[in-house]
Amino acid sequence: MKNDIKVITDDGFSLHAILEYPKVKGQKEFSTVVLLHSLGYSSQWWDTLPEELLNDGFAVLRIDLRGHGASVYNSKLVRVSWKNLTKKAYAKYPDDVLKVINYVQTENKRVFFNNWAVVGCDIGASAGVIAANKIKNKPKTIVMLSPVVQAKGLYIPIQLAELDNIDILSISGVDDIAGQASQEYLKKFAQATFSEYTSESKASGMVMLKNDKNLSKVIVSWLEQYLKQD
Repeated sequence: MKNDIKVITDDGFSLHAILEYPKVKGQKEFSTVVLLHSLGYSSQWWDTLPEELLNDGFAVLRIDLRGHGASVYNSKLVRVSWKNLTKKAYAKYPDDVLKVINYVQTENKRVFFNNWAVVGCDIGASAGVIAANKIKNKPKTIVMLSPVVQAKGLYIPIQLAELDNIDILSISGVDDIAGQASQEYLKKFAQATFSEYTSESKASGMVMLKNDKNLSKVIVSWLEQYLKQD
């Protein structure tokens, strides 16, 4: 099942997302994976990962972050690109993510946010970490592709240190020097398991998924450890 989601923020920005969950007869609830894309990309860039998550029995919530994809109209219905956002606007990303999650929890009872995870790329990973700190029902795990210490003002080391019991999988490409350096710094702040995986791709961020066809399987396998129900 596929649902197009539209949520209006407190400042009137229109956020769009796509919610999908498997067609499984008799199943009433699905553990959920929230996908948060890279800076300059959109929810359409996840390659085969959403399909593989659905095939494994998970609901998938793909959010277009403010200024990206279909989330580009402000309260005056003027198009606003991520290239023109201020740091004050970027600071709203975690709350935007929570706004969409809260809407989905209220409107769709088949999506289960007592058992969920975040997969994010660079600024999406940063927004996911901060959002995880703010929400009552914490994600079971967070996967970060090409993580950054600070993205457009979203500084996450201290936020990461406050996530006491959440294991992290951090992924960087073989030539992603910046991502690897960020991993080494961020893992000092992690309070639970901080696992590092090096993709054979020479790219970074979401492009790794297109260049390394095994990477989606690595992510799904990691999530299964935390989200699979007995």
